[in-house]
Amino acid sequence: MTTEKTPESKDEITSKDDIKFKESIKSPGDGIVDENLDITETDFLEASELAQTLTLEETRQLLVSIHEIHARDPNFPMEIIESIEQFLANEEVSSNPEKYERTIEEMKIQAAIITSNSPYAEVRAVVDNHDDPTLPVSTIRAWVIGIFFSCCISFINAFFEIRLPGIWVEAAVPQLLAYPVGRLCARVLPDKGFTLFGVRHSLNPGPFNKKEHMLITIMSNVSPGVPYTNHIVWIQFLPKYFHQEWASNLGYQILIGLSTNFIGYGMAGLCRRFLVYPSYCVWPSSLVIIAMNSAFHDTSAETSRVLGPFKSTWKMSRLRLFAWAFGLMFVYFWFPDYIFGGMTYFSWMSWISPENGDLARITGSYSGLGLNPLPTLDWNLVTDGSERDPLVLPFYSIFNYFIGTFLSEFVILGIYYTNTFNTAYLPMNSNAPYDDFGKRYDVQAIIDERGIFDGKKYAAYSPPFLSAATAVVYMFFFALYSATITYGYLYHRHEIMLGLRGCWRDVRKKTNAESEEINDLNRLDVHNRLMAAYKEVPEWWYMVTLVVAVALGMAGIGYYETHTTPFVVLPETCPLWPPIFPLLQQALNRD
Repeated sequence: MTTEKTPESKDEITSKDDIKFKESIKSPGDGIVDENLDITETDFLEASELAQTLTLEETRQLLVSIHEIHARDPNFPMEIIESIEQFLANEEVSSNPEKYERTIEEMKIQAAIITSNSPYAEVRAVVDNHDDPTLPVSTIRAWVIGIFFSCCISFINAFFEIRLPGIWVEAAVPQLLAYPVGRLCARVLPDKGFTLFGVRHSLNPGPFNKKEHMLITIMSNVSPGVPYTNHIVWIQFLPKYFHQEWASNLGYQILIGLSTNFIGYGMAGLCRRFLVYPSYCVWPSSLVIIAMNSAFHDTSAETSRVLGPFKSTWKMSRLRLFAWAFGLMFVYFWFPDYIFGGMTYFSWMSWISPENGDLARITGSYSGLGLNPLPTLDWNLVTDGSERDPLVLPFYSIFNYFIGTFLSEFVILGIYYTNTFNTAYLPMNSNAPYDDFGKRYDVQAIIDERGIFDGKKYAAYSPPFLSAATAVVYMFFFALYSATITYGYLYHRHEIMLGLRGCWRDVRKKTNAESEEINDLNRLDVHNRLMAAYKEVPEWWYMVTLVVAVALGMAGIGYYETHTTPFVVLPETCPLWPPIFPLLQQALNRD
C-alpha cells in the first residue's frame, strides 16, 4: 500500500501534482479559490480558462443564480455562500472594479468551478464532467446481458422473499458480474449485425465500454425490488389473514404488479425536472454505483495517489481495495450470520441483569428500544438495507436520523410507562397487533365470507391494540406527510415552480425569452448541459405509461373479486396534487 520507487507514469506525475496543488490552495493567504471546494489542479486550470471569458456582469448573474439554488443547500459549503453574499452586497465592486480586481478574479474562478463542474466534491470525485456521445450504448450485448441479470436478480429476490432469515441480492452483484461477461463478449463475439433505421447494430461493436456497463446496471437496479403487491397477495391468500384463495390467480398478480411498478415509472419521469435536472439533486446511493463503474473503466485511477495519515502517501487501485474489502467482509459475516447470532442483536447490557425486565426493555436490541452504545456487530443491521449506510449518506443526514431516533425513544418510554393506549400490557417494541386478551389479533374474526370488514363481528371481538413503538411510528407517519409538504413549500417552492413552468413550456412547445430564462438555473449543472446533446424523452411518453398503468390496476381491481371500486387506483397517482395546485397557478400566472 505504500509507494514504491518505480518509474513514474504521466498519470502518477499528475496525481502527485494534484496532491501538491491541494496543499498549496490550503495555505493561508493564497485566496485564489476557497479550499472548501476541494478541487484538483486539472479542475482548477479548466475553470481558470472559463473564468477568463466571463465579464463582471456575467459573473454577478452566475453568482446570483448559484446563491438562489444553494443558499439553503446543506451539502454546499456555507463558507462559499457567505463569500458570495459579501461579494454581491458590495456595490463598490461594480462602480470601482479596478480596486477589487483581485476579488473579482477570485469570484470568477469560484463561479467557473461551480458551473464547469459539479459544485460538490463528492460528485466531482466520481462523475466526469466530459462526455463522448460517440460511444455505443444501446448495443445488443448490453440488452442481452442486462435482461439476463435483471431476470436472475428478480427471480432470486422474489423466491427468497418469504424466507427467514431473508436472502436479498442487491444491484451491485449484477454490476460486478456484468464487467467480466461484457469483456468476454467483446473478445469472443464476431463483428456481425444488421442496420435498422440507419443505425448499425453489431454483436461486437468494439471494446466493452462504461456506458454499456451503466445501462446494464440501470436495468438491474430497477429489477431487484419485489413489487409491493406481493405483500398484499400474501396477506390476501394466507388463511391466517383474509383467506382469499382467488388472490393466487396469476392474471390478478400480473395486473396489479405492473400497475404499481409503472405508476412509479410514470411519476418518476414526470417529476424528473424536480428530482434529476437541478444540480442540488444529489443521490448518494447513485454516486456509489457510478464510483464502482468508474473503478472498472477509469484506468487513470489505477495509478492515483492520495494523502494518508501522518503525511504518508497511499497508492491502491479501486479494484484492489474492493478485493480486500470483499475478502474481509466475506470472512467476517460468517460470525454474526452463522457462528454467533448474538452479534446481530448484541444486547450485552441486558446480560448484566438477565432478570431485570426494565433493563431489557430499554437496552435490548430485539424487543426493546436498543438504547445501547454498541447495539450490534452486524454491518447489515447498521446499514438497514443500505437505507442508512454511513459510508454512502452524508454525515448530517445520518446525524439527523440519529437525533430523531434518540428523541423518539423517550416518547415511546413515556407512552409505555404511563400505560397510554394500554401499551404497558404489550411488548414495548413489536409491530404485531393484539386483541384485548393480549393475544395476536385474529383477522378472521372481524371479516365476512368475502374478506370484507364486518362491524358487528368487530364489536363482538376486540379493537386492535398496538405496542408503544408502533403507535409512535404511526404518529410520526402522519406528521411526516404534512412536514414534507410544508418543508417542500418553504424551501423548494422556487425549484418546484421552475419545473412546473418547464413542463408547461413543453406542453405549449414554444421557445421564447421566458423559456430561456426557465432553463438558466438548470444550465448551471454541467451534467445537465452534457445531456442536452441527447434527444429528450417526451413528456407524453410518461403520461401514456401512467395512463396504461392506471388502466391495468383498474382492470385487476374491477375484474377479480376484490369487492372494491376500480377507482381506488386513482389516488395512488396523485398523492401530491393538492399542494401542487397553488404552485402551478402561481407559476403559470406570474408576471
